[in-house]
Amino acid sequence: MKVHETRSHAYSSGNEEKVATRKQKAEAKASEGESEHSPKKAKTDPEERTKDVKKEKIGNEGSAKEVKKEKTKTEKGEENGSERSTEEIIAEFEKFCKETSEHLSIKQMREILEANGQDAGESDDAVVPKCQDVLFYGPLDDCPVCGGTLKISDRNFKCSGVYTEWSTCTFTTKDPPRRNEPTKLPDSVKDSHVAELLKKHQDPKSRPRPVLPTEKPLKGMMICLAGRLTRTHQYWKSKIEKAGGKVANSVMGVSCLVVSPAERERGGSSKLTEAIICTYDFREKGIPVVREAWLRDSIEKEEPQPLGSYDIASDISVGGKGIPLYQQDPSEEALETITSELKVYGKRGVHKDTKLQDVGGQILEKDGILYNCAFTLSDKGAGLNEYCIMQLITVPEGQLYMYYKKGRIGNLDGVDEKLEERGNVDGAIQEFAKLFEGVTGNKFEPWEREKKIQKRLMKLFPIDMDDGVEVRHGGLGLRQLGTAALHCKLEPKVAKFMKVLCSQEIYRYAMMEMGLDFPELPLGMVTEMHLKRCEDTLHEFAEILRTNIETGPKRDALWANFSQRVFTLLPSTRPYVFRDFTDIADHAAAAVETIRDINVASRLIGDMSGSTLDDPLFERYKKLGCSISPIEKDSDDYKMVANYLEKTYEPIKVGEISYGVSIEDVFAVEVSAGPSFDEIKKLPNKVLLWCGTRSSNLLRHLEKSFLPSVCFLPVAGYMFGRAIVCSDAAAEAARYGFTAVDRPEGFLVLAVASLGEQVTELEGAPKDAAELEEKKHGVIGRGRKKTDESEHTVWNDVKVPCGKLVPSEHKDSPLEYNEYAVYDPQQVSIRFLVAVKFEEQDVQYDAASP
Repeated sequence: MKVHETRSHAYSSGNEEKVATRKQKAEAKASEGESEHSPKKAKTDPEERTKDVKKEKIGNEGSAKEVKKEKTKTEKGEENGSERSTEEIIAEFEKFCKETSEHLSIKQMREILEANGQDAGESDDAVVPKCQDVLFYGPLDDCPVCGGTLKISDRNFKCSGVYTEWSTCTFTTKDPPRRNEPTKLPDSVKDSHVAELLKKHQDPKSRPRPVLPTEKPLKGMMICLAGRLTRTHQYWKSKIEKAGGKVANSVMGVSCLVVSPAERERGGSSKLTEAIICTYDFREKGIPVVREAWLRDSIEKEEPQPLGSYDIASDISVGGKGIPLYQQDPSEEALETITSELKVYGKRGVHKDTKLQDVGGQILEKDGILYNCAFTLSDKGAGLNEYCIMQLITVPEGQLYMYYKKGRIGNLDGVDEKLEERGNVDGAIQEFAKLFEGVTGNKFEPWEREKKIQKRLMKLFPIDMDDGVEVRHGGLGLRQLGTAALHCKLEPKVAKFMKVLCSQEIYRYAMMEMGLDFPELPLGMVTEMHLKRCEDTLHEFAEILRTNIETGPKRDALWANFSQRVFTLLPSTRPYVFRDFTDIADHAAAAVETIRDINVASRLIGDMSGSTLDDPLFERYKKLGCSISPIEKDSDDYKMVANYLEKTYEPIKVGEISYGVSIEDVFAVEVSAGPSFDEIKKLPNKVLLWCGTRSSNLLRHLEKSFLPSVCFLPVAGYMFGRAIVCSDAAAEAARYGFTAVDRPEGFLVLAVASLGEQVTELEGAPKDAAELEEKKHGVIGRGRKKTDESEHTVWNDVKVPCGKLVPSEHKDSPLEYNEYAVYDPQQVSIRFLVAVKFEEQDVQYDAASP
């Protein structure tokens, strides 16, 4: 079904009636007024009559001036089109397009575009509306963001230029800049039937103002609603009708059927079933079944969105192959990816789809090089989000295979996939190197041996896989969890704790929540250089934002370029443009830190996919190099921790439900990588503080202790720069430990931090954290809430700011709770791990609810 219209259609209207000029309206109104008004009553007072005569004279003079002014204004409007109505301009443009289409050839139109410095190399269908637009409204100017060429795209003008090597320009507008110069006409059209018509529009002063498309986004579309949507059918009916569409009660003959994803779980309504049968019966003429988001996005963006991007029924249609991950409802995508098999576990991982690993296949290794590469590209301007995998695989019988796979991230259809046997190693290596250069625009050996590479425009960039086993493959699977701790020499509670940290589950959930769990790529096993490149990208952008003063489209382009760069290095099925610093903190900075920590976990866990009879948990505990021991519930330490948690915790609210917290276990910890407790006790100004963390980050904390944040951002957790940030409120730490209502278990960390002799107190984010990082003084960011100081206690000469949370005097602070920043990892020592469970509080169910 045709959804989008050409530009000429978008500018057109069925109303061809001329609208009267303002002068004609004024004259009509004046004559109408004369016939309707009754005669005035005569006045007998001579003075009053004299005043009336003077007023009438003045009034007549004023009317004459107004008429003259109106006439001049109208004539001026008729000269340059500035006062003509939208309907008049649209009607004239329609007539202009008809005349030029009949009397100008495609060749002449290309010559006109070339003469005016416009791109004439597009298809015939694109040349016609572009030429008509240039002749009627004037030549397009260059893109104000990158200087590139603007092109007509559906209802908008889109830049086809380049912003950086990481991204094409994303500038889009409905009102493009135009050159204030006469339109140039080549000799071939000067004697044509429309020469005079074209000359009329040559002078910029004679051109009408551009008429922006006002077409309603759902005009001409018949839409059927089915099932329980997030808003009522009546709500959507009014929205659809305002947007130009109509709502039908039957699916027959409709443009699309809008349903909730839950329809599939419920087996589907009769309308959904009817639509699927129609799809099967009529094949290409089937009825698109789309998510509710299609309606929302089409109305918000004021143009109909591609139906295929919101399709929901193809995976339940007869013969359906499943829909791409990026087109699924996010919750459904999560259900699929959380259990998906990781296709490549690392640099030595043979792709699962080849099946060659089942017959002993291995990645070819020669002269220190493993011939296994993965690449990605995210380019919003070009509409690309692609991945590619190349492998040379040997099997025990001596055969050599070339494996190549390229497609859109999250889509199984339309993938270019080949597995072909090769005759000799040297020829296959040469072919591999040539393919690498074609995919990246770089030479293969300098990349593999020296990691030298330059990003090329529209070329993919390597995901630098490391030689190891990613935890989604090597961690304990569901079938191993029950037996992993049976023969373990560790204390049972510690064995249970290690079983959690060595399982695939917590890492799969973390990557799923970040949207980084595309099963083709092992982001949990990349090199330190790749992680550093991600961090450098964050630092570079943070520095640019600190000094940049760009606004409008140029600022938008800056953010779009950074976003695409991030999603090329950390590919996702749903890349988007970051909107603010919170987005960067949650989906870029936190993603980099999570992937960094999961990489540490992957290396420590290794491959546990085999038998668990040899006590693998004890082996990983020894590799961890720290001491973990459970604390008895009747001990003073346990009571201190429990009291501190109770006093400084506030329920986390998710939707309408609040979640409290209860302690499952408390572990005393001594980490070998950081300072010991005896060493930290010698330092000044010590405070016991809460630290929030994902469960997936714990192994790295325990093996390497805390690391500073990856960058400075003016939001909570990052506003003090590259620092280790803790809080005196368990409520703040719980925000990081609690990730989803269906995974209520988590961990909170208690650490002793030495703030040093000098402490800086702040009520908001500093303009620049570089000075704080350089001085390495402790920093306290004051929040809107604080702990009651009268309840503070001391534990082993360490201050414990345990007290009820009360309002502070810093009512305008961007922080809700106090945050403490320390810049030297040797001033922080992890003391306790608190295993907690988040539980619903005061839940009341409506008995009448289904």
